[in-house]
Amino acid sequence: MISSISLSQDKCKYLLYNNLLVDERENFLVSLTCSYILFQKTIPYIQNVSTLYDKVWDDHVIDQQEDGTCLIYIDRHLVHEVTSPQAFEGLRNANRPVRRPDCTLATVDHNIPTTTRKIFKNITTFIKEADSRTQCETLEQNIEAFGLTYFGMEDSRQGIVHVIGPEQGFTLPATTVVCGDSHTSTHGAFGALAFGIGTSEVEHVLATQTLLQKKSKNMRIRVQGKALPGVTSKDIVLHIIGVIGTAGGTGCVIEFCGDTIAALSMESRMSICNMSIEAGARAGMVAPDEVTFEYLRDKPLAPKGADWDRAVKYWKSLSSDADAKYDINVEINAADIAPTLTWGTSPQDVVPITGSTPDPAKIEDPIRRSAVQRALDYIGIAPNTPMEGVKVDKVFIGSCTNSRIEDLRAAAAVVKGKRAAEWVDAMVVPGSGLVKRQAEREGLDKIFTDAGFDWREAGCSMCLGMNPDQLKPGERCASTSNRNFEGRQGAGGRTHLVSPAMAAAAGIKGCLTDVRNMEVSEIPGTPKQSPRQEVVAEFESEEDDVDSSSVDSAPVATPPSTGDSAGMPKFTTLKGYAAPLDISNVDTDMIIPKQFLKTIKRTGLGSALFYALRFDPATGAENPDFVLNLRALPSRTYLGLHRS
Repeated sequence: MISSISLSQDKCKYLLYNNLLVDERENFLVSLTCSYILFQKTIPYIQNVSTLYDKVWDDHVIDQQEDGTCLIYIDRHLVHEVTSPQAFEGLRNANRPVRRPDCTLATVDHNIPTTTRKIFKNITTFIKEADSRTQCETLEQNIEAFGLTYFGMEDSRQGIVHVIGPEQGFTLPATTVVCGDSHTSTHGAFGALAFGIGTSEVEHVLATQTLLQKKSKNMRIRVQGKALPGVTSKDIVLHIIGVIGTAGGTGCVIEFCGDTIAALSMESRMSICNMSIEAGARAGMVAPDEVTFEYLRDKPLAPKGADWDRAVKYWKSLSSDADAKYDINVEINAADIAPTLTWGTSPQDVVPITGSTPDPAKIEDPIRRSAVQRALDYIGIAPNTPMEGVKVDKVFIGSCTNSRIEDLRAAAAVVKGKRAAEWVDAMVVPGSGLVKRQAEREGLDKIFTDAGFDWREAGCSMCLGMNPDQLKPGERCASTSNRNFEGRQGAGGRTHLVSPAMAAAAGIKGCLTDVRNMEVSEIPGTPKQSPRQEVVAEFESEEDDVDSSSVDSAPVATPPSTGDSAGMPKFTTLKGYAAPLDISNVDTDMIIPKQFLKTIKRTGLGSALFYALRFDPATGAENPDFVLNLRALPSRTYLGLHRS
């Protein structure tokens, strides 16, 4: 019992915290001047050993049901234009305000052009594509109506959500971070529990600052040894996915650890956690350490003064206990990792640059054999083809995986003093306006433009082809993004995932090539770890900064209702005929192609389901061989996925 134990003030606050109702809990946190835990968690009489994930999860559980479903508190919510319109509409329909405007940060990134903004006036005149413009305009209207912090296209802090959160200090260790985007796992590099959510969950978090979740399993991936020359964090995570497969982390939160991970910068750790999703995991995490603290120190939204000292003391307690148990353990030897790239249409289709494409004839499993043949047919490469020397048409350096200053420096070191192959269209897209300005101060933009690379504005760009930056049918791209699905970068486009250095090398040589065989220049005055003043230096006046204390934590008035009904009917059991889809690694782009996500309506996406399989992309005619198009099927038929 609490009364029988002498506890410090901080420990008493911790015990009190976990027994508060949500309303009281919010007020308690605000009284500590922050919306995250600043106090020491360690309590001597609790003997259970815990993982990093266990500790962060347990600190955020408000209530648990008998079936294991938990109501958890959400500390940070990132919002963008694609997955938020229907969520805000739901708030209006139910006459609800945003619960914690001060814990919500919004920007535009997916739909926006990355061409020069020298003549930018507003979104309405700048964005030409109608659906993209509508989504961005709708976000700006919702931001104004609900009183949220917003980095618009005219703001130098605008950028990809998973870049701006960390560089502002909005992302902190021990917090829960959500966003309507798969790659929210990026923020787990800070020891945060960060994961993507759907639009209905976006609405739930906006309304309640909570979420219903079941706890995932614990998975540990330990990488040991010194990384070989030319090997980056992108190569490490591609290698990991190749080892465990895209379903290897299903149902798990992965903790990445080992001396190889500990030696990485924060930006490199973010790249690894970013692609936890491609490994099938719910989230990825790295325990916070001195590298983490140095990165966060003096960030605009990081704690200050005595609060900083208290926060660091607590953050240091988050590391997994020595005897903590994991459901799955994977050991990786860094010496086994070479510069790595994808050959096919799944992130698990990887080989070292010195390797070749697989031969389907040598694969016994018929499902896997069919998947490999399908991937080779789409990617346009024959079996047993060496990857080095495969000609590329485009190079993309950017995305939430690899668009930070460290990534641009690595690419510039390869490019400096050289020229891109004459047939290659290469573009460099910084992850935020602050990254862009930092790179320009260092002269990286001139290195790229002198080499014939296009220097762009911040945005998601060619990562997903929802904006003007797209591949044409048949074009092949060396890309630093995270997904190589069919049509991901544009209908008929072919994607090879690589590191920034490997992408830069491909741009110079005009083909996939081993960066270890190229001359790499020194980039003067650029330390290995991004200096913290890169972001702080941008805020020369108080009005440039994001000041959470200036935002009223009380909900703002609810905008007028549209009059439509709110919410969704409760899901019940469905019965009918199950039709199997014999395709392995069914990805999200295959289920709902990205172009159908450019809507602000709540009408559902059933008509878009498996669109590229149901219809001929060239003619729009129905594909008679697709399982759900078979006329002999009963009227009530549901699709069963195999090894998705």
